[in-house]
Amino acid sequence: MTAVVEDRPKEACLVMATPAGDGSPAKPGTEARCGGKGPEAQRMREQIHRMHTSFTPDQPKSPPTVKVAEVPVTDKKATVDGDQVTVDGRTLKAIVLSHSTGVEKDQIGIRIEAGVVEGRWYVTNLGLSVG
Repeated sequence: MTAVVEDRPKEACLVMATPAGDGSPAKPGTEARCGGKGPEAQRMREQIHRMHTSFTPDQPKSPPTVKVAEVPVTDKKATVDGDQVTVDGRTLKAIVLSHSTGVEKDQIGIRIEAGVVEGRWYVTNLGLSVG
C-alpha cells in the first residue's frame, strides 16, 4: 500500500500477485512484468497510478504512514476492507470517498486479499466497488 500511495508502480507491482484461477496458482510479480517496457508493464503502471490518485489523501505526509489492521489468517490468506487500512490516520475508504463525487459512504466497498505465494506474502486480489 505504501508503494501505491507514494506512486512507486514497480515496487507496488512486485508485492502483487496475479490471482489464482482456473486451476492455476497465483503468480508473484516479476521484474519483467513490473519493470519492463512491454504493454503488460505499461498497463500495470497505469493501473497503479490510478490507484495512487484514489488512495492518497490530500497533502499526504512524506513519507506517508500506512497501517493495516491485524486480521485473522486462514489457510495462509487474509482479507482486509477499506476501514482496516489507514493512510496518515484516515481510512482508505474515507480517502476514496473524498475523491468521489455524489457517492455516499455506504456505496463504496474496498476489499484487499493477500496470500502466501512461493513462501512470501503478496496482494492477490483488490476489489473496489462504487454504487
